[in-house]
Amino acid sequence: MTKRAGHKGKAVASVPRQAAAPVDDSGMRDVIFYVADQGMKAMISAFLGRKEIHHKLGCGPFDFDGRRDIKLARHKDAELPLRAGELLRPWRGEYRRAIVVQDHAYDNPLPPDEIRKRIGDQLEDVWPQYAVVVIEPELENWFWSDHTEVIKKALVWRPRSGDERTPRQVLEEAGLWAPGDAKPDDPKGAVEFLHGMKYIGDMSNGIFRRFAEQIPSVRRCTDASFQYLMATLAVWFPASGMNTTTSMTERAQ
Repeated sequence: MTKRAGHKGKAVASVPRQAAAPVDDSGMRDVIFYVADQGMKAMISAFLGRKEIHHKLGCGPFDFDGRRDIKLARHKDAELPLRAGELLRPWRGEYRRAIVVQDHAYDNPLPPDEIRKRIGDQLEDVWPQYAVVVIEPELENWFWSDHTEVIKKALVWRPRSGDERTPRQVLEEAGLWAPGDAKPDDPKGAVEFLHGMKYIGDMSNGIFRRFAEQIPSVRRCTDASFQYLMATLAVWFPASGMNTTTSMTERAQ
């Protein structure tokens, strides 16, 4: 039985172990991403589609085409704990591995660990390797970082004349980002506030695409779900000379 993929609370989890026996997967693609919304699709596609991205991730190269390898859940987050296995089954013959990505911030959500368990239960007897990524609370948590200039470009930042504050400084003064914290308490609300105050020129999923295309490094990312995703890829596609049994925690450091 494959160990369930997920992480408890904010800790980085262990990756499911490799399949116990060789699988005839000739002609299959490396990994399918099944995501809950267009924002996730835009960010993952732009980030993993970058040239030589495996060097930034600390893993070996793998085949990825954002137009082909990312599938969108029709009914978004609430559907995945109930039907992820069924929804992914049509692609089992085309892909070796599966990654499901969803937000935790939806109406009446289950606890994150329960979401991971329910989806994992549906995948473990079908997919030799899989991972379940639950973003707490939502995708915008991946966006907020200390890469100020990249964030400005992603937001299409347009402050008022004479206002030289950064997005973080504006949010801190509005009480939406506590000094010393790595992220705003409400990541999506922070973006919506800046848009409402007319500091940004775009509220589309282009924000996530522009951010993912330009971020210079992910090593300082503090979001546990993002660390888990990157470390999973590092275990599944080890860099030359790396041991596939290296723990996720070691990979994420």
